[in-house]
Amino acid sequence: MEKSITILGGDLRQCYAAEYFRTLGWQVVCWHTPEFPFHSDIFITDNLADALEHSTLILAPAPLTREADTLFQSDAIQTPFPLDSLWAEIKRTHTFAAFSLNDEQQRTLLEKECRILTYGSSPLFVAENALLTAEGLLSEVIRCTPFSLSSANIMLLGYGHCGLEIGTLFSPLCQSIYLLERDAAKQRLAKENGILSVTPADLPQVLPQCQILINTIPAFVLEPPLIRLLHHSCHIFDIASAPYGFPVDSTRKYLLPYYRLPGIPGRFSPITAGELIGKTIERMTEHDL
Repeated sequence: MEKSITILGGDLRQCYAAEYFRTLGWQVVCWHTPEFPFHSDIFITDNLADALEHSTLILAPAPLTREADTLFQSDAIQTPFPLDSLWAEIKRTHTFAAFSLNDEQQRTLLEKECRILTYGSSPLFVAENALLTAEGLLSEVIRCTPFSLSSANIMLLGYGHCGLEIGTLFSPLCQSIYLLERDAAKQRLAKENGILSVTPADLPQVLPQCQILINTIPAFVLEPPLIRLLHHSCHIFDIASAPYGFPVDSTRKYLLPYYRLPGIPGRFSPITAGELIGKTIERMTEHDL
């Protein structure tokens, strides 16, 4: 039996994932994805019911939403699409694949009795996606900063998968990297990689020395008094998912350049990132993970 997938909204990663599934011989339907020179075998529709009618697998955009409870669609689509309208079309015969889902979204899908795949937690995906994130961030940092990376000190918030790859990539290129991370095991790992962990008590002395701050933690870690201690030319790069690490108006509020950068792999390496999504989902469905 021919496998089928419907790919919803998102950025260019969705398009390249669609092409990947086509090479596997799957039937592919795209709905509200970006404009793209798709292969003629890929079916494009603006009708969600038609898009889902013959597919057993649904690939949601990453992230699922960008604003409130509306689906992340192509920028060319001006009309918001509420998640409730998507849930209304989901049936128990569907498998819903998403990068991640919050508790409410998971409950809704479980009530639909459909299968859920959260590919963003797959070890294969996590490691590769973190590397793509670090590479894209490096490009953006070089583009946005008016000083050389080799002259800069960096404050890194968080040492998860992305933090580790960022530290590894940036460490040979900058003066030094300071890390704020509560987990003792991650602190030890950072030390082995030549990165200096600091405590909250160290921040008043360290922050004024940093020309770049990179946040990977989806929470407000630095209180306003500490943010005001940052170097006057410090550039803040926030790659965390919602609710992010800094207020959206940080540039105006603190007179510091602030860049909120969700979905870096989709912007800087969409081919590799899209194929990675495809490969991860292919393996998860094959092995019933």
